[in-house]
Amino acid sequence: MPLTGYIEPHVGQSVKFSDFLPMFHTPDTETLRLCSVLSSTAFGLVFALVGLGRKEERYCFHWSASALLYAAVLIGFEFAPGHPYLKSALLGALAVTNMLIVSGIRAFDGVPPFRWWMVLPVAACVGTHVLPFWIAGVNPHIEVVTQVCDTLSIAVSATIAGLACLTREPGEERRSGSRMVPRYRSRGRRLAGFAMLCYLPGYAIALSGYLWTVPGHNLLALIPMLSDQLLLAVLNLGLLAMPAERAHQRLRAAAQRDPLTGVWNRAGFESHARSLVEPGATVLAIDLDHFKQINDSHGHAVGDEVLRALADLAGGEVASLGGEFGRLGGDEFVAVLPASRASYAQACAQQIHDACRLHSSGMPKWTISVGLAQVRQDESHLRDALQRADRALYQSKVGGRDKMTA
Repeated sequence: MPLTGYIEPHVGQSVKFSDFLPMFHTPDTETLRLCSVLSSTAFGLVFALVGLGRKEERYCFHWSASALLYAAVLIGFEFAPGHPYLKSALLGALAVTNMLIVSGIRAFDGVPPFRWWMVLPVAACVGTHVLPFWIAGVNPHIEVVTQVCDTLSIAVSATIAGLACLTREPGEERRSGSRMVPRYRSRGRRLAGFAMLCYLPGYAIALSGYLWTVPGHNLLALIPMLSDQLLLAVLNLGLLAMPAERAHQRLRAAAQRDPLTGVWNRAGFESHARSLVEPGATVLAIDLDHFKQINDSHGHAVGDEVLRALADLAGGEVASLGGEFGRLGGDEFVAVLPASRASYAQACAQQIHDACRLHSSGMPKWTISVGLAQVRQDESHLRDALQRADRALYQSKVGGRDKMTA
C-alpha cells in the first residue's frame, strides 16, 4: 500500500492543520499516522478472517499480509530517522505491500500470483535510498535527494498496483457453456485501482513540499497524510467488495444458464440475443431427432450426454459465427446469427448442421433437424421469425429428419 506517513514535515516538529486553518481541529501528524495503523490493522484482520478456512479465497491472505505489513511499516518509520539502512529496509517493505496487492489480484484472477518483475519495485525502493549515502555519505543535501528518490520509487510501485487492478490479465477470457465470455470485472476492483492511482497526486504534492516549505512547518507534507485516511479505506473496501460482486455475478449468470448443457436457457437467450435482432438476422430452430427413442433405448444418462454434445458442437459453431445459442427445453434449441451473415445464412446453417455429425463414436447415432428463418424489415423482435423457423423445422421433420429447411 502507498505510504505517505513517512514524510517528515519538519525535523523534530509536529504539524497541525489548525495552525493554517484554525476553524478545523485536525489531529497532528502522529495522530494521523496512528489512525492509518489502526485502520490498516483492522482491514488486515478482516481479510484474514474472510480467507480463513476457504481454499478458494486464499487471495485474501495476500491482502491481509499487505495491510498488516503496512501497519508495521508505519510503526517502523517512527524509529527510522537517523538510520538510513533501517529506512531503506522499510521502504522495501512498503513496496512489498504494494506487490502483495498485485499478487492478490492475480490470485483472484486465477493466474500465478507472483512474477519475477515484482522484485524490481522492491529493489528500487531499497537501492534509491541507500545508493546516495554510499556515494556521498550523510549530509543535508543528500537527504533531500533521497527523499525525492524515495517518493518517486514508491509512486512507481503504487502505479503498478493500481494498474494491476484496472488492466486486463492475459487469458482472462474463459469458456462458459458453448461460448467465450469475459471474466467479470467488478466495480470494487476498479474502485481499488483508482484509489491506488489517486495516491499519485499526494506524492506530487510531497515533492513540491521539498522545494517550497514554510520555516518550521510543511503544510504540503500533511496533505498526503490526510488523503491516506480516505484512500486507505476506499482501497480496502474496494478489495473486499470484489469477492461478493463476483459471487453475485456467478449467481446471476447461473440463473440464465441451462444447468445440463451450460448454454443460455430461455431467459438468458432472450436477454443476450436481443442485441442481434435486426432485419436480416437469422433464426435457427434446432431439434434432436428421435430423442425419446434414445432415452428409451439407452437411458436418460446417455440422453443427457447427447444433449450436451449437441450443445457443445452446435453452440461452438454458432459462437464462431458471432451468434447466440440457447436451449428452450427438452431437446429444443435455438440460435440467432447476426445480420452480417444474411447473404450466406443457409451456408451458415448447413455448417452448424454438419458440425453435429462429428460427435463421439462412443455415443448412439443421433442427428438434428433445423428450421431457418430471417428477421424481416418490419420486425423488431424474434417472436415471428422464431415461429417461421419452427414451421420450417416441422418441414424438416416431415421430410425425413436430419435436414435443414429454410
